[in-house]
Order: sequence, then C-alpha cells, then structure tokens
Amino acid sequence: MKVDDVVASAFVKEGGTTIFGLLGDGQVGWWAAIAKYPQVKIIDARDEGAALTMAEGWAITTKKVGVASCTHGPGLARMFTSLITATRSHTPVVVYTSKTALNNEAHVQFLDQERMVNATGAGYIEVLKPDFAETAVRQAFYRARLEQRPIVLCVPHDVQHMNCESDGDDYQTSASMFAGQQRIRPDVDRLNDAVKIIAASKKPVVLLGRGAMEARAKEIADRLAKRIGALINTTLIAQGTLCESEFHAGISGLFATKAVMELYEETDCVIAVGAGLNTRTLEGGYLYPEAKIIHIDIQPHIMMGTDKGADCYLQGDAAATLQEIDDLLAKQGISQEGYRTAATRKALRDAYRDPTEFEIESGTMDPREAMRVIDDKLPAEIGMVMGGGHSFTFSAMLLKKKRSHHTYVTSFGCIGQTLPAAIGVGVALEGKALAHLAGDGGTMQNVQELDTAARLGLKLLFIILNDEAYGAEYHKLKASGRDANLSQVNSPDFGAVGRGFGCRGKLAMTVEDVAAGIDEFLAGDGPMVLDIKLSRNAISIPYRRMHYGQDV
Repeated sequence: MKVDDVVASAFVKEGGTTIFGLLGDGQVGWWAAIAKYPQVKIIDARDEGAALTMAEGWAITTKKVGVASCTHGPGLARMFTSLITATRSHTPVVVYTSKTALNNEAHVQFLDQERMVNATGAGYIEVLKPDFAETAVRQAFYRARLEQRPIVLCVPHDVQHMNCESDGDDYQTSASMFAGQQRIRPDVDRLNDAVKIIAASKKPVVLLGRGAMEARAKEIADRLAKRIGALINTTLIAQGTLCESEFHAGISGLFATKAVMELYEETDCVIAVGAGLNTRTLEGGYLYPEAKIIHIDIQPHIMMGTDKGADCYLQGDAAATLQEIDDLLAKQGISQEGYRTAATRKALRDAYRDPTEFEIESGTMDPREAMRVIDDKLPAEIGMVMGGGHSFTFSAMLLKKKRSHHTYVTSFGCIGQTLPAAIGVGVALEGKALAHLAGDGGTMQNVQELDTAARLGLKLLFIILNDEAYGAEYHKLKASGRDANLSQVNSPDFGAVGRGFGCRGKLAMTVEDVAAGIDEFLAGDGPMVLDIKLSRNAISIPYRRMHYGQDV
C-alpha cells in the first residue's frame, strides 16, 4: 500500500471520520484515499485557519479528537492563529498536512514548518520514512488526547507516494493505549487542611471552572454549597453552571457587577474547582480581599493570576475531591446559613440591573436591550457560541438563560474565530439549532464561511452585534483622549451579504426587529444572518470599569 492509503486507513480506525479542511496539492492523495470510506464526512472550508477552528468547535462539543487538513507551506501558514487559539483552549485536534519534497528548500512553498508549529504551542510529528506512517498517526491521536492540544502530522510530499509494508489490518488504535484520565484522590493532610478552612468560614464562595462542568461534579458542588451556605459563581468558560440556583452570583471577576463585588468583600473562603484563577477571574487580585483560597485541580499545581499559590492546593479529580470534602464536613455536623439569606437573595436579584442611561444614536439600539430580547426569545435548548470584543462583554453579562451549552472562543483574545467555531459546533450537534454572536469587525475576518454554513444547511443564527467600529479600540481611544473615529469602519449590509452566500438575512434597528428576526429564524430552515445595529455610545460595565474608571 502507498503511504497515503495507509495513513487514511489509520485515521478512519482512529475515528477521524469528520474532517474539516481546504484541499491543496500537498494532501491530494490522502484526501482522495480517505474520501473512499463511506463513513467519512469531509467539510470543505473556505480558509485553512477556519477549517482548524471548525475542528476545534467540533472537538469541544463531542469531547473527541477533531481532525483538520491543509496543504503544506502557505496552507499551514494560514492556520497560525487558529493553532494558537486551539492550543490555548487545550483542544485535542490532529492536523494532517504535507511538506515540500525533502532537500528542496528552494521550492517556492518551502517553510520551516516545525519551527512555526512549535511557536504556536502545538505539537509536530513528521513522517520521514514509510514504515513510520502508522505509528505517526497513532502518536498524533494519542498525544492530542494526552496533551489536550493540536498535533500537526506532516507527511512530506515525496514520502506520501512511497510503498509501505503495512496492509492496515492489524493497526492498534491510540484509544487502546489510552486509559483516560484517572480520578485522582487528594492528599489526606491537604484535604483535612481544606476542611478546617471551610469549617471555620462564615461567608464561603464555590467557584466552578471548566473542570467542574461534568454532571457528577456539579451535583456534589451544589450539595456542598447548600451545606456551607456558599454563593456559587463560575469562570467565563463555565458560564451557566448551576445557574438555576437562586444564590448563583454569575461570572467571577471582570463580569461581576459592583453589587456582587460588594458581597465578595465579606467572603472568607473561596473553593475554586477546576478553575484557572487567572487575573480576570480574580479581578487582578482585588476580588475576595479577605478570603483564603482552596484550589482543586487535577494538575500537580497551578499558580493563580496573582502569581501566588492558593492557601490550600488540592490535586484531585473535581467530583472525587468535592465528595470527600462534603463527607468530612457531614461527619463533623457542619451546616451553616452563610450567604444564603433573604438579604443576599434580594441583592442578587437586582445585581445586574444597569440604570445608566446613554444617548442612543438614530437608527441604532442599546446593546443591553438587544441582549434582553435575544435571551428572552431564543429557547433554552439553543446553545450559544461567543467570541471577544466590546460587544461580547454585553452578551457575557446579560445572557442569563440556562442553555444546552456555551462555547467561548476567547482563549487567544483574537477576533474572527467564532463563525468557524460555530460551524464546527453545528456539525457536531447534527441538526440542532445554534446561535452565534460576533461583532462586525470579527465577522469580516471569516465572512466567507457563511458559504460553508449554507452548503451544510446548518440551523445557525448568526447574530452580528454591529456598531460599525472595532468597539474595543473605539473605547480605548476615546478613554485616552485620542480620536475614537480611527476605529470606525462602515460595514456592508450583512443581511444582504448573508443572502448572497445562500443564507437568510435581516437588518434589525429596533428591539421589535430583533424579536421578529429571531421568530423568522425559528420558523425556517438553514442559516440566517441577523445584523443588529448597535449604538457606540453605550458602554459595557467591564469597559466602564477598565477604561473609564467607573465603579459600576
């Protein structure tokens, strides 16, 4: 068998049967070989970086290893931003690519690919001889799972066409070698230290991160919080976890309101579960000024965003560690009211009301009103994909409904990634409806992928929060006394653009328009673009706090 055929067979055996890619001459043979398998679904993207981000969205949703493919040189180079983003979000993806013929660095498409990939933080495996081909595929999928990051698998152009002795029948998959994550039990002495801190606390907070989103961990965290009278909050990535609790305080840190932060001034213990505790989650170290921090994670140790270690760090599985803590507290008869009072309930009920008034320009609307309509009109079973920018800070704070899932594409702080991520999530959801929110600037960076969404017939509502500017830069310029108009860029009619790509499209300048647009989406099939014209004068609470010095 040729190497192309052997590698294609190995990918199929690894379960890599949903492939996001853009075809180039470097992977023509492999692409043709794997397309022969009836179980393989190839998603043709319009940009290589978008293809990888689609695979990332698919992997996050399915909890499997995503697969992307591109040609060598310029094709792989266009994946640079997406490789960094997927690496920072710890998403397992295998990228199949090629390389110009060995010892031909004068080729116009030559690139030192290994150096480039290493710079992104992703892994790199290269097949230099035919007999290594199957092992390379197995290593790529194994490492993607183990290291939770993208692995680029490179098969040089001349190696692809060589003969390989394997016939593929006795291929051992990486899954047979990967036993999965064991439930690590915490050290007994540290566990007892944590229980002492919790037992002595009067106003505790349970802070849930990505590592605490599994059903069993959520169940025990809720039970523990009730036992000790704790507020519940989350990191951005874990938004919505246990939000049904009346003592849920929202997202910790940057996206908390002044009223919630005032509650945190009384906090004497924070139990952080599977949370990175970066500087945004801890509001630069100013949040929880009197609290002792108990940090639970499966990693041996993680420094907080304050460059300090927790007062008590417990290496352990989220569910197993929470269960042991709850059992020990139960044995000691620990049960307290803590924050769970009528006064706290009232404070939380009113906490996210923003009374600040802004002058709203004609033909635009207040983004806060747009968020309320979106949250109210979109059913809870419709998940959300969101990215970065000023508009994102409104959606993160004001979309409160418990949804089937949230996906954030913010791990590298870049824009333009959310549409392809939403397409990957949509493919994984297999026909279920999905909403995606992005700013107008980020939309223009990957707008061509509306064609991909239309070809796939995805039930995707693409909501564009359109202030006709790069909103983050607009407010940074304005707050520093510079010319904010430098960030203004007139946008096209995105509804018309969507229709040109085969989607439905609607322009919204009032809350009634937004409501009607959502109704139209729900009543029809396929993707739809909803272009919401927003006022630039309305400033989100986090931006007022960060750039204008207003404590809101």
